[in-house]
Amino acid sequence: MLFASTTPRGASSTPTDNRRPVRARRLLSASLAALLTTSLLGLAAQASGAAPQSAPAAGHDPVIMIPGMTGTPSSMNPMKSNLQSNGWPADRLFTWTDSSSMTQDLAKAAQQLSVKVDQVRSQTGADKVVLATWSASTLAARYYIKDLDGADKVSQYIGFAGPQHGTANNGCQWYVSCQQFASPNTPFLKALNSPTEVPYDDRIDYLTIRSTADYNATPVDTAKLAGADENYLMSGPTAPSHFMIISNATALAKMRSFITAHEND
Repeated sequence: MLFASTTPRGASSTPTDNRRPVRARRLLSASLAALLTTSLLGLAAQASGAAPQSAPAAGHDPVIMIPGMTGTPSSMNPMKSNLQSNGWPADRLFTWTDSSSMTQDLAKAAQQLSVKVDQVRSQTGADKVVLATWSASTLAARYYIKDLDGADKVSQYIGFAGPQHGTANNGCQWYVSCQQFASPNTPFLKALNSPTEVPYDDRIDYLTIRSTADYNATPVDTAKLAGADENYLMSGPTAPSHFMIISNATALAKMRSFITAHEND
């Protein structure tokens, strides 16, 4: 891919028949006491305005994680596991890709993303989602925000190693999507990047993460977005490759800190 869970012990029976009525009366009394206690506690909770346990605070916006060209939803499992181990509820984490695995027209992928976003919002009750994208999907997500109905449904956009301005490593043009980002001047990219690379940035926070050790999305600054809230560069001997950036601990820590820092924007 270029961008690509004991069973409780039962009560012993009483050996003498003449003790059974007494035991039955005790059990009945205990049951009634427990029921009364539960009812009183429920009334106390209502009186104090306490929230029901079945309706916890929503917390983080749902995160939809999307792989690059030829990737599968499981490609994003390391990112999903990282978020979950750092406090994100499992029921607010989603991995997804379009029907072509980002190999065909990215505008059509964006249309399918629109359906997925609406499904996640309906399922979770959230107003907005975070899009965590990698490689080719960075472009489909921006198209969704800019040209479809994403502006009011996305709170944050995070792009890992995206060919935002094309790539010099473009020997993948048997795929339609690769043709769309094969150079900075493709019709798709020219339209996507004009008049701004960060559409609706008054409503959406933008983070890009790139690496000097990425030899797929090249040159390295192709992954930057002019006007983004942050363009984060990873360099030095520990800089991750194109394929490792979405599981790199430093990159994922940056993503988490950005999300939490901008949740109330």
